[in-house]
Amino acid sequence: MAPLSQNRRRILLVSVAVAAVALIALLVVTTGRPTARPPLPNPNGYDYFVKASEGVPGGVSDFPTLDRDSLNALVSTNAAALRLLRLGLTRQCAMPLDAAVTNVGGMLNQLAGLKGLAQLLAAEGRLRELEDRPAEAGRSYTDAIHFGNEMSRGGVVITRLVGIACESIGGHALAQVVPKLSREQARVVLMELQKVEADRVTWAEVRQNERYYAHHLPGTRFNLIIQAVGWWHSRQSLQKAETRQRIIIARERLLAGELALRCYQSEQGRVAARLDDLVTNYLSEVPQDPFSGRPLIYRAQGTNWLLYSVGPDGVDDGGKPGPSGWPFKGDLSFDSTW
Repeated sequence: MAPLSQNRRRILLVSVAVAAVALIALLVVTTGRPTARPPLPNPNGYDYFVKASEGVPGGVSDFPTLDRDSLNALVSTNAAALRLLRLGLTRQCAMPLDAAVTNVGGMLNQLAGLKGLAQLLAAEGRLRELEDRPAEAGRSYTDAIHFGNEMSRGGVVITRLVGIACESIGGHALAQVVPKLSREQARVVLMELQKVEADRVTWAEVRQNERYYAHHLPGTRFNLIIQAVGWWHSRQSLQKAETRQRIIIARERLLAGELALRCYQSEQGRVAARLDDLVTNYLSEVPQDPFSGRPLIYRAQGTNWLLYSVGPDGVDDGGKPGPSGWPFKGDLSFDSTW
């Protein structure tokens, strides 16, 4: 057989590449075909969130720089929005994904407004701290965590990333107020965190919603090559987003673990010997590290303790955090930077 010419080899390689891309697309489409959407809850807590966000001023993100009087004015002015938000938290929630398919810009605007609600809750918590009311501050911050989880329900990856940002706003502030809580106040906060843990939006749900969303976007459904190339380029972004999901889970489990350990020490007069000692009276189960699949690492140290996750790199650094930036290195602990 005569050897192929250079031009024919190029044509053959291009043909193989196109076939491979088409095959990947076919696999993505056929194996990840989205299922039908369940009906939206009625009433829908997500609708309450959107309505609450419509009247919140854009400058709410400046709340960390505000003094007590300014914070009081901000919270008082938005009292109705806070009531509506909390009413939404008592309802079942689901983002109306079909509406987002036909109005992407509207979805993005809504998400920006929803993040403002988390900042408003944090402003309320900050005000309560300045008023020396740590229990009420803790409620504001746990509501922000709860809100971040619920506003993500039924949504796609970008929705979940905004939800994670909302949870982070509440979690970071809550970590600062934990030392100010009495044993009884800590138990209340711990109970709320465990409610979120028990009904957490999973990454599998988010990815299923994302497939449905991509499948129904106008002009993309039948273009297999575009779908395959988009999938390939977005894979790294998806992995990074999933890592952020695991980070927020780890941090909130560390928060819950810290609160449980403090309650145990206060009530028992000694440090817990192991995490199993916290189960039943303080935690429903031993908190797992989402990065190792094993329990969070715990070491009693005299009258104190060390509790940490191995973090995204999966390496046990003895509880030491790594440098800031991405990719994330080092361990996650209660005192680590959010």
